[in-house]
Amino acid sequence: MGKTCFVRGLAKGLGLKDQISSPTFAIVNEYRGKIPLYHFDMYRIETLGDLYSTGFFDYLDQGGICAIEWSENIAQALPKQAITVSFSQGGTENQRIIEIAGDERF
Repeated sequence: MGKTCFVRGLAKGLGLKDQISSPTFAIVNEYRGKIPLYHFDMYRIETLGDLYSTGFFDYLDQGGICAIEWSENIAQALPKQAITVSFSQGGTENQRIIEIAGDERF
C-alpha cells in the first residue's frame, strides 16, 4: 500500500541518509539524526504485554518521531497528540489516497 515508502519520504525530509526498510520482523528500526525516527510494525502485536515487550513506551519518551505501521492494533496506547496517516487504493494500481488526521497544529 505504500507505508514504508511513506516513511522513506519522511526520513528524507528529516535529512536522514539511512536505507529505510520495513521493520516487519524486527518490530522497530531506529534511525538516528537531528530528529530520531523510530519505524514500528505493529502487525503482530495483539496484547498490551506484546506492546510492552517492544519497548514502545520507552521510545515515546525519547523525543523522536514514531512512524507506526498497523497503528490500529495499538490504538488504545497512542498518545493524544498522535497524527494518523491512512492510505487507501486510488483509481489505478499505483494511485493512493492519503488522509491525515490528528493534532490540529499540523
